[in-house]
Amino acid sequence: MGKKIGIITIGQSPRKDVVPEMTPFFGNNVEVLEAGALDGLTPDQVKTYYPENGMTHLVSRMRDGTEIIVAKEKLIPRIETAIIDLNRKSVSLILLLCVGNFPQFQSACLIVEPQKIVDHCIEGLIGASHRLGIVIPIAEQEDWVRETFSELTTSITVTVASPYAGQNDLLAAAAILNEAACDLIVMYCMGFNRQLTRPIREITAKPVIVSSAIVARTIGELLE
Repeated sequence: MGKKIGIITIGQSPRKDVVPEMTPFFGNNVEVLEAGALDGLTPDQVKTYYPENGMTHLVSRMRDGTEIIVAKEKLIPRIETAIIDLNRKSVSLILLLCVGNFPQFQSACLIVEPQKIVDHCIEGLIGASHRLGIVIPIAEQEDWVRETFSELTTSITVTVASPYAGQNDLLAAAAILNEAACDLIVMYCMGFNRQLTRPIREITAKPVIVSSAIVARTIGELLE
């Protein structure tokens, strides 16, 4: 009998832009059950989840492909509901499809948080003398990202390019990262797939970490 895993996006499911690229790493006979924190909400209802002063900005994708910015603090109860529902469906593990710090959720199965995996990968590769390049989806995340990696190196170049806004921002980010001569570049959002990463790789000719790919490979090991 095959295994089942749950994937929770902070936007709306299904995530046809990312999940199909991740599933080959999960192995054979693995059923993926997707859920979205914003599933079932109308556009007007979704607007109520926009960040207010001091709240953490997260970016995701609606079912129709449009970008949405939401407050992490407002989404927590809906994420908890999705976790409960997936546990009832007897999944082997749950993936939160978002790079970000989350509280410890109650779950009968393992919950995989991408940031913990990606951050430890970067920590294992970057030293104080290295130049680190990071691509984030929205400018509001820059201070958080710099604080996260400031203990690894003081040479950090942060660029902004949404995975939901086309190629122009990615090309501009690639040019900045190339000029900075970064030793390692991180696509620090689960919305980036390998196709979107191509301009960064081609222009900089530097190693690139794609968060979704690193996490997918890790899940494959957990399901082995």
